[in-house]
Amino acid sequence: MKKFKKTIGVALSAMMVVSAYAGCSKDVVSQKADSDKKVVLTYALADPQDYAYWDEKSAEFTKEHPNITVDIECFGGTDEMMKNLKIRQSANQLPDVIQLKPDFINDFKSFLLEWDANDPLVKNNTFASKFTQDDKIYGLPLRSFSEFVYYKKSVFKELGLTIPETWEDFIATTKTIKEKSEYIPIAMGGKDVWPVYPFNEFMPHLVGNDEKILTNITKQDDPFKAGSGFYEAYKIIDELYRENVMGTDPLGMGCDQCQQLFEANKAAMILLGQWYLPNYLERVGNADDLGFFALPVVHKGETNRLMTMADNFLTINKNSENIDAAKLFIEWSFSKDVYSGYLTATLNNSTVAGIDNDNPLFKEFRENNKADLFLYYPGDENYSKLVNQTKFDTKNIGQRMLAGESFEDILNEMNTAWKASRAELGIK
Repeated sequence: MKKFKKTIGVALSAMMVVSAYAGCSKDVVSQKADSDKKVVLTYALADPQDYAYWDEKSAEFTKEHPNITVDIECFGGTDEMMKNLKIRQSANQLPDVIQLKPDFINDFKSFLLEWDANDPLVKNNTFASKFTQDDKIYGLPLRSFSEFVYYKKSVFKELGLTIPETWEDFIATTKTIKEKSEYIPIAMGGKDVWPVYPFNEFMPHLVGNDEKILTNITKQDDPFKAGSGFYEAYKIIDELYRENVMGTDPLGMGCDQCQQLFEANKAAMILLGQWYLPNYLERVGNADDLGFFALPVVHKGETNRLMTMADNFLTINKNSENIDAAKLFIEWSFSKDVYSGYLTATLNNSTVAGIDNDNPLFKEFRENNKADLFLYYPGDENYSKLVNQTKFDTKNIGQRMLAGESFEDILNEMNTAWKASRAELGIK
């Protein structure tokens, strides 16, 4: 485990909390702020990238509020974090505050404090009430981000291309780049398996126009049949893969190599999440030639959909001895100045009403974007059980499709396994 320990004084003053959220009780907050009790608040971060911001801000709080310190833990990745938390969960020793990915809230919900739906923090968070477990709110997403097609503006200008608005336009754009230039139309690091996710993992949601498709397919014996979101998405993905617009060997290169090709203007497009933007800026030094748009998954006359995640849910260990301090720390995290600074530093989107990331790139995207927001929801407990039983893996399927396997044969296999597993597990 990669662990950072940093002492951070948490802002407990009523003035700071009330200025951000007028609905809070000034008297109650003042009483908490006046406490001289020394508290060490443990805070587990989901992403190492978040550490830099909270570390940089820490000196301000240690000066003003020495009675509460925060011990920050940062892990090498999600898998490492989950393994560590599972061990501590069994010993009832979870941190006071935990950033959790939405997929993992269900794993820990019996240990998490339930948020009141009328709490100002919940009401000001544009996503919190959308992500419930058993109709309960366990976490407040700290950030949101979207999935993009990144493209080189100079290449599009050189070839007279415009941003495609339909799937047919997108296919035509890739073919034009392949036929009229030396650029790789789409850089694809298929050797690493996971880079196919914008297509094979997310497009069934978008094409099927079903935000909760993963939970809904647990109620079906044949969720991958013709006409389903998965089948119809894989049918058009297969069309793209067969056009050979991802270089001569998309299965022979990893994602790092593909990013380098794109950054060196040898590839016209690359599909990655918003997390890629800071990496690009760090390596290239500027965004002068960079643009991005929502992958167009619709046909003419339809409104496109932008895959968006709510992420890093701030949760509180309900068995913590420091619940009041934990709540106040989270209130401070969402206060305007602190939160705006976080969005600027990490290039994430806001989850708080009235606060936006003012980065020029995002402003340009918001002005030109014609796609509706489309939320990604993880599957429920039954989905997790069926995935474990059937070994259903959309990314692995994508790699097999890139290798030339029939998507219809793969989905037929999955339908058989899915039906048998539903029966074996007793899922209705």
